[in-house]
Amino acid sequence: MTTPVSDRTSASAPARPGGSAARFAGSGWTDTAIVLVAALLATAAWLPFLDRPLTSDESGFLMLAEQWRPGRSLYGDYWVDRPPLLLWLFTIAGHFGPADVTTSGLVAPGLKLLGAVASGMSVVLAGVLASQVSPGHRSARLTAVVLAAALLSSPLRGMSAVNGELLAVPFVLLGLVWAVTAMRRSWGWRTAVLAAGAGAAGMAAALVKQNFIDVFVFTAVLVAVSHGRVPRLWERAATFAGGAAVLLGAAVLGAWARGTSVPELWSAVVVFRIEAVATIDGSASSETVARGMLLAAASLGSGAAVVLVIAVAAVLTRGAPLARPVLAMTAWELFAIAAGGSYWLHYLTGIVPGLVLLVAIARPGPRSGPALSCAVAYSAAAAVAVWTSWVIAPPQVTPESRVSSYLREHARPTDGVVVGFGHPEIIAASGLDSPYENLWSLPARVRDPHLAQLHGVMAGPSAPQWVVVHGDSLDTWGLDGDHAQQYLQRHYAKRASYGDWHVWRRR
Repeated sequence: MTTPVSDRTSASAPARPGGSAARFAGSGWTDTAIVLVAALLATAAWLPFLDRPLTSDESGFLMLAEQWRPGRSLYGDYWVDRPPLLLWLFTIAGHFGPADVTTSGLVAPGLKLLGAVASGMSVVLAGVLASQVSPGHRSARLTAVVLAAALLSSPLRGMSAVNGELLAVPFVLLGLVWAVTAMRRSWGWRTAVLAAGAGAAGMAAALVKQNFIDVFVFTAVLVAVSHGRVPRLWERAATFAGGAAVLLGAAVLGAWARGTSVPELWSAVVVFRIEAVATIDGSASSETVARGMLLAAASLGSGAAVVLVIAVAAVLTRGAPLARPVLAMTAWELFAIAAGGSYWLHYLTGIVPGLVLLVAIARPGPRSGPALSCAVAYSAAAAVAVWTSWVIAPPQVTPESRVSSYLREHARPTDGVVVGFGHPEIIAASGLDSPYENLWSLPARVRDPHLAQLHGVMAGPSAPQWVVVHGDSLDTWGLDGDHAQQYLQRHYAKRASYGDWHVWRRR
C-alpha cells in the first residue's frame, strides 16, 4: 500500500519504523555531524549577548510574566496583545537566571539562554525536516540546514532579542516534521499520536505568536491534495485537529486559572490586531514607513529575498513533492510579515520555516542550482559579518537607560511611573510599577485613543508619582491627548530631560 504526501501524481511509500529519525540517522554520521555543528553555532551565537540590555519587548514580556496573577487587566495588572504561552515561556526563562540592572539597562542572561536554545533546536529540526522531505538529495538537505543556521544567527532578522517569532519557530518545525510523518506512515496508533502531536505543536506556535498558523496552512493544503490517495485521510485530519483542540483547551484553562478569561484573550489576540491595522493605516507616523523600508533592505541584505525568489522559481518550473503545501505556507508567512504593520526586524524570522522547506524540496536546474548555492553562501557570510559587527560594538548608554537610572536614584519603591508611550524597559529597569495597564504604545493608541484611561489614572487614588514623556507632549500620532496633557502640566513638574525623554514628578 502506498501513502503519498506529494501534490503530484506519484506516490511515496510509507515510512519505515522509526520515521524521520531513522531516515535522518541513515543519511550518515557526516550529515548528522554537520547538522549538530550548525545547531551549536546557532546556539553559541547568542553567548556574547547574554549580558546585553533587554529590548523593549523583552523587558515588557518579562514584567508581565513575573506578575501574572488575577489582577485588574488581561495579564495581572497589564495588557498586551499576545497569547499566553509566550508569557509562560518567559516565566521559564526567569528560572534560568535572575535579571539584574546595569547602567545600560535591564539584563537577563536566562532569557537570552532561552533564545539560544530555541535557535539551536530550530536548526536541528530544520535538519530533520529537510531529511524527511528530500531523502535522496543530500546537498538540498545540507543547504537548508546552513540557511536555517545563518538566518537564525543574523542580527538583520532581530537576533539577540528574544521575541515571539523566534520562540514560535521550533514549534512550527516540529509540527511540520510530525505532520509529514503522520501522512506517510500506515495508519495505526503511532500514526495517530504523530498526527495529534502535529496539531498540538501547530497550536503551540500560534499560542506563542498568533499569526504563526503555518502548520495549519501546510496541513490543510496537504490534506486537500492527498484526497483519494492516502488511506484513512480524514482520521488523520481529525486526530490532528483533536491534538490542536486539546492543547488550546489546556492553555485556555491555565490562563483562566491565572485570571485571564477567554473573551479577553479573543479580544487581545484577534480583535485588537484588526483594530491595530486600521489605526496604523489611518494615522501612523513616517517612522513606520522608514521601518518598512529597513525591513525590505534587511531582507535583501541577509540574502533571504534572493534565496526566496530562486527557490520559488525552481519549485514552480521544475516541480517538487509537497510543492503546493509549501508554497501556500510560505505565502501565508509573507502575508503575515506584511500585515504586521509595524515592520520590526524580528518579523523576518517568520519566513524561516518556509525558506527551509523551499530550499529542501527545490530541484534547481544547471543554472539555478549554483545560483541558489551562492545565495545561501552569501546569507551565511552576511550573518557572520553583521554578527561580528554587533559583537564588537559595545553596549550604549541610551537615553532610556538614563531615565531608568534617574528614577532608581530619586523614586521611592512605592512610587508609580507611567511612560508615554511604550518602552516598558524604562519601567522594568526602574524597579517601579505602572498603574497604567498599556505598557506598549500601540495598545494605548488603539484602546485609549483619547487618553481618558490615562487621565483617570493620573487623577485617581493610584496616581503615579512619575510620568515620563517622549517629546514635548502626550499628544502624538493616533492620540488626542490635550486633556491629559493639560492635567500633566497642572499637577506635575518637569524634573529632568534625557534626549527627547522628559521626566515629570507630581507636585
